[in-house]
Amino acid sequence: MRAISRATRPHNAADANNFVMPALMQKMLGPDDEQPVRLYRVTFGVGARTNWHRHDDVQVLFGLSGQCIVVDREGTELLLNPGDVVTIDPGKEHWHGAAPGTEGEHLAINTGEVTTWLESSA
Repeated sequence: MRAISRATRPHNAADANNFVMPALMQKMLGPDDEQPVRLYRVTFGVGARTNWHRHDDVQVLFGLSGQCIVVDREGTELLLNPGDVVTIDPGKEHWHGAAPGTEGEHLAINTGEVTTWLESSA
């Protein structure tokens, strides 16, 4: 058993190569933690979102605050409010970020190891 304090994990600007800014990302669990999942707290400012991407295994998004949106290549849009959950199948190209005109924050739970980043969603 082990506790990880959010105070020990930096909540810094997200990688501008993979995000339309302003966005912050806090890696809560990663490869260095020797756990089978990856956890990221992501805070999106108004207009912020990820670029298109896909994962090698299931991704689960859990809404923390504000409102987020998840969009796939087929144009399906799902809103993510605090306490809501969205699941994304392996290989499904998608992006997620703040819903239009709002800020949003979610916890991204990746069960796989590889995220393949694609073109900008802007």
